[in-house]
Amino acid sequence: MTHTTLLIPAREIRRGDEFDLHRHTRTAAYDAVKTTHGSIRVAFTNGGEAFLPADHEIRVSRPTRETLCATG
Repeated sequence: MTHTTLLIPAREIRRGDEFDLHRHTRTAAYDAVKTTHGSIRVAFTNGGEAFLPADHEIRVSRPTRETLCATG
């Protein structure tokens, strides 16, 4: 599996995205969930969670599926 690096608003974090937060690499267990006052909640695969401003830009490494291309 390959990964693509993207700079996105925190509200667009998806399950499986990897990103650095507080000097640790985190992996999102689920898509970001809206909370009150323009924030989102992200749960991590190894436990724990973070609340971030929905518009906060964050660099994620997102798994992408490779598709085989056959030419004839």
